[in-house]
Amino acid sequence: MVSRKNTINLRSLLTIFAVLVTVLWCGANTITTNAQTTPRRVPMDFTGDGRSDWATIANSVVGAPLRWRIAGNPALPGPNQAFIREFDYGIAGNYENPPNNIRDYIYPDDYTGDRKTDVVVWRPGAPGIFYVAEFPIGTGGITLNRAVRWGQAGDNISPNNPVFNPIGDYDGDGKADYTAVRASSSGDLTWYIMSSATGAQRAVPFGTLAGFPEGGVYVFPGADFNNDGKDELVLVTTIVEFGPLTYYIGDSTTGAGVMTRQFGVFETDYSVAPADYTGDGRADFVAVRQNAAGTPATWYINNSATNVTTAANFGISDPTFEGGQDMPVRGDYDGDGRLDIAVYRRSNQNFYYFRSSTNNTVVDGQKFGAPGDEPLASYAIGYVY
Repeated sequence: MVSRKNTINLRSLLTIFAVLVTVLWCGANTITTNAQTTPRRVPMDFTGDGRSDWATIANSVVGAPLRWRIAGNPALPGPNQAFIREFDYGIAGNYENPPNNIRDYIYPDDYTGDRKTDVVVWRPGAPGIFYVAEFPIGTGGITLNRAVRWGQAGDNISPNNPVFNPIGDYDGDGKADYTAVRASSSGDLTWYIMSSATGAQRAVPFGTLAGFPEGGVYVFPGADFNNDGKDELVLVTTIVEFGPLTYYIGDSTTGAGVMTRQFGVFETDYSVAPADYTGDGRADFVAVRQNAAGTPATWYINNSATNVTTAANFGISDPTFEGGQDMPVRGDYDGDGRLDIAVYRRSNQNFYYFRSSTNNTVVDGQKFGAPGDEPLASYAIGYVY
């Protein structure tokens, strides 16, 4: 799943593609300030308690069932009192060698509006199908809730890249929407979005592959940059292998540019999908710099509203990106409404995180997973590395 950064390749451990030429962004840096009222979805919160749960995916062979392992993240002071569920759902693929070896794309999110993350895979085909299952709280097996036809083979992928994740709440109803991004023969991108609540459909032109090297364009999950409860479209690009990354943020209804921000360096950083780390209701940009091997990694968080960047050392650096040390994960593990600086250490199967509720002064964590597992909070959320 993790490989050396020796080619221009924007990689996530799951998801889809895009980017927009600079001419579309002229005069597009104004942000509205309508306060959002819909409760924000918490990544990997399978129990609905407002805290991200501990979750991993077994590293299966191509064509084998996907094995999910999930432990509930309980309220303190009992961090080891979590319930544990293991189940098979979906078909494993090789995300380093698309498209021939891809089976199911892993897209867990809250599609039903109950504030609980659903177990979801998207299977490309003619048509593509989202298979949505509610997380099994009791002792029974997992049960399919709905199968939604949306997208087609060739969507949600770009040349020389593994899968990307375009999923977001693009109508502000608190539910993730079914989304597929498709490239035309000229490389122009269209986002096909279907409301999970009403079934309303729209096609939003946003971005292009033209003018960028193979692997130089990537799409992150939607994120709310103006605190109105609706996610914007998120694209990130690099022109050269060792160069900076540029984020393009677009309106999810019109495709108009909302913001452009250069942040992070392809050669040295994990670039984590944007989310609210500062508590102002707006998504922030995150780059996790890999310093000398074995030394602390540095988390740089750029406030999207103020353009102020803070830095904190957390986790163990792996400048080779071979995956032997700490992998950034994305979640709100202390339940304070802000995402936490967090990693999964695969050498000992431990999640570690700074409690944002203590202003990053207390480290907490949980041992969970099996040797060889990938953390779902990075596999299904995505980052560039």
